[in-house]
Amino acid sequence: MIRELIPWWALLIEVWIVWLLWCVGAINGKALFNARNRVPLDKRGGVSLLPVIPMLPMGFWAFAICADVFVEPWASVVIAAFHAVLGLIFVSAIVRDWLRLGTFNR
Repeated sequence: MIRELIPWWALLIEVWIVWLLWCVGAINGKALFNARNRVPLDKRGGVSLLPVIPMLPMGFWAFAICADVFVEPWASVVIAAFHAVLGLIFVSAIVRDWLRLGTFNR
């Protein structure tokens, strides 16, 4: 019954969206670090998103799908709930960093 509420493709989309939010947060955090420490533009480094993308999203999704064979549908429900909370944390960190970055760019 719950399996119908969380199809495999919806879980895959949710997991990818949350980890793409992590990418935005990591890039934003690096920009904030550079601004706080007054790193010159020619000395600023980037952020490596590999191997987190694509390994973690696909790993979480594959784990949920495989574990559902034994504990259907609880693995998908737990992974979906975990990523919903993680997504909220990432969004709040992104907003916080954007606000802080705005104070450094004045």
